[in-house]
Amino acid sequence: MPALAGDVPPLRASELLGEARRPVTLFESDELDPPQLGMSRNLGDASLVVAAEARGSDADDLPLGKGIGTRISASETLAYDSNVFRLSGPAVARAAGLSEMGSWSSQTRIGLGLEKSRAGQQWVLDYELGVNRFGSFGFLDHSTQTAIGRWRWTAGPDWKGELSAERREGLDDFAYYRNQRRSVALTQQASGSAFYHLGAGWHLGLQAGQGSRRYPDGARPGNEIDFAGVDTVLRYAPESGAVMAVTRRRASGNYPNVPTGSGALAETSFDQDELFAEATLPLKSGTRLQLRLGSVSRSYGRYAQSDFSGHNGLAGLDWQLTPRTRVSAALRYDTEPAQDFVSSYVAVRGLRLGSLWEYSPKARLEARLEWRDAEYRGDPGFGARTAARREDKGVLAALAGNWQIGPHTRGVATLLREHRASNEAGLDFDYWTLSGSLQWVF
Repeated sequence: MPALAGDVPPLRASELLGEARRPVTLFESDELDPPQLGMSRNLGDASLVVAAEARGSDADDLPLGKGIGTRISASETLAYDSNVFRLSGPAVARAAGLSEMGSWSSQTRIGLGLEKSRAGQQWVLDYELGVNRFGSFGFLDHSTQTAIGRWRWTAGPDWKGELSAERREGLDDFAYYRNQRRSVALTQQASGSAFYHLGAGWHLGLQAGQGSRRYPDGARPGNEIDFAGVDTVLRYAPESGAVMAVTRRRASGNYPNVPTGSGALAETSFDQDELFAEATLPLKSGTRLQLRLGSVSRSYGRYAQSDFSGHNGLAGLDWQLTPRTRVSAALRYDTEPAQDFVSSYVAVRGLRLGSLWEYSPKARLEARLEWRDAEYRGDPGFGARTAARREDKGVLAALAGNWQIGPHTRGVATLLREHRASNEAGLDFDYWTLSGSLQWVF
């Protein structure tokens, strides 16, 4: 179930391929086809819970032998978004034929989870049905289904891994797609991993996956993609709780429905190569340091001018200020693909500040402040040049309260405000969202 009531698809969360959804996504590029092939588990908060696990963990994973059990879940969310389509102002909304910019929306989710463990093996199956309704924009009403199956296996004392298959549906985020038409994307992915324990906390592993994204309603055939990737991972996870890993990733993608005739400018395929090292280091009594450094390069199938390479880095500190208070800060630099007629990639600098205050074991308050500067670079050579490159600057502030009402009931309320300024006309916007949710698990 969502960690924040703001986890309503049209409000914020962009669907990134192979990556778990988060209530507030950070530092995304505006790429129309974001093949975020993040098959290596991240080293964030969720991974710290199972730092000694060779396979790592993502946001929805649990370590082997600590299953969630059979459960039925339901949630009801009511939200208001002041600028659903992320438009620059009322005049743009009127020109698009919209009577207003904001709308109430509701989301109903019903889920079923099954888990079975036996002889060192674990099978997990999750299914969720979501019904989404919009007060002022009825053409956005839609239903989604998500199904995830996982087999977490072990073979002897030194081998373990996972096989999984996922089918996810989600509405595109208008902050990045700049379109007032409903488009529900269907993403399907299959992946597998195997890790071998070399001894003394060292593990060597291989992760591979492939999948596709399609638009069954025909909204964006040019944005459909087939993707595949292979990661080779060397990981060190000693008993101290630290985690260090070096990953080599090779990924590829193919856009099957883009026009390829004479004069067509769109790319049809790409190959991507990444090498990065990451570490989470405990310092003292709950305080930890997070580091990441890597390089990325991408080459395309049609126009060599679109190729690019760059670096990625992150440095963050998570500080346990008091037994009930935690604060965090992170600096981030990313090189990400962002194709258009005057650029081929975007360099993103970001700063995030966060805090968590536990008022009681059943109630907590979370806050975060984010700053982002995205500079568009490169030159695909399509003959369209501008005197100044596009640059976007954004600030986001969010406040969320979480209350465990009873053994099976939780309430969440979220207030979020974001501003984005751009030197390119029509790409700046302001909006705020207010949402509340009740969630049940039986």
